Amino acid sequence: MKRMAVQVLAIVLALIFIFPLVWMIIVSLKPDGVNVYTLADWLRVSDLHFDHYRKVIKDSQILRWTWNSAVIGVLTTVLSLLFSSLAAFAFSKLPFRSKGFFYILIVSGLLIPTEAILIPLYETTLHLKLIDNIWAIILPGLTNPLGILLLKQFMDGVPKDYIEAAQMDGCRNLGLWARICLPLTRSAMISVGIFYFIISWNNFLWPYLSITSQENMILSAGLPTFLSNNTMSLNLIMAASSIAAIPTILVFAILQRHIVQGVAMSGIKG
Repeated sequence: MKRMAVQVLAIVLALIFIFPLVWMIIVSLKPDGVNVYTLADWLRVSDLHFDHYRKVIKDSQILRWTWNSAVIGVLTTVLSLLFSSLAAFAFSKLPFRSKGFFYILIVSGLLIPTEAILIPLYETTLHLKLIDNIWAIILPGLTNPLGILLLKQFMDGVPKDYIEAAQMDGCRNLGLWARICLPLTRSAMISVGIFYFIISWNNFLWPYLSITSQENMILSAGLPTFLSNNTMSLNLIMAASSIAAIPTILVFAILQRHIVQGVAMSGIKG
């Protein structure tokens, strides 16, 4: 009985969370001026069309913005995972002086809000001549200490026996990282990678300041510019928002098993 109650509660919560998404998609398919406020509006499918999606694609560079966001998201995710996993391995498995101090120093970066470093970040980017360049978005995105914190916790769970056995076979530090720690923390790596990708995809303030041309904008910065010129059409706004939501929904749908495993796992028991 208790299990059934939990399942019913989970279904209700799932419906509550998915309701806004379904409403957004249905509104985007309705004619101008037609909203979904009543049950009859939900059930009426004869007036659904894709004209708003065609208009968004035709009148904006949303496909280019989506491509830019995807490229930046993938590069940021791959490079961030590389650096974060190396740092996490060093803090977890390698003995060196002042390890605790440097670890606290890196993790304390979580206390610094992004807005506090925008001015020096912009000056540095301007000095390096990276304004209106995708690397102006990618490089600052590689310094997220949360990934190091999370991956270190998982690597702490890698049994020491595995490390010692590999060392006895002549495996060096990079080999320990690549052959022992990475395979055993694969679910955590995928979960953190999804986390990095979503942060990059939703990043707005810094890309809005550092990118000046329409063709180099990412979706989160270019979409508000387009929507500001079409504030009178809720249906058009919902169509553009639906297009922007598709990539993240696909990423979650494909990798949801790894997300659940990464959240559920607290380490690896040997």
